[in-house]
Amino acid sequence: NINGWNTIQTILKRTKKNQSYLAEKLGMTPAAITQIKNGEYRLREFRFQKICEVLGATKKEKKELLTEVVNARFFGRKEIEIR
Repeated sequence: NINGWNTIQTILKRTKKNQSYLAEKLGMTPAAITQIKNGEYRLREFRFQKICEVLGATKKEKKELLTEVVNARFFGRKEIEIR
């Protein structure tokens, strides 16, 4: 799964959070989170940044997630500022 879900799942486990928590904090439905998981949802920069913020991703995790997402070509550009 190269859409970023592997890293998201790792962060969820580390923070002891689940998909329902993520959906609630992102203002998304659990079904939309499943679409991200399955690679059916085009993850945009805003959502990427919000996921990292909500889950408290470390800089290393952000880079790993960004690499997965860029490799899957979910962004229209390859350079995204990691905050």
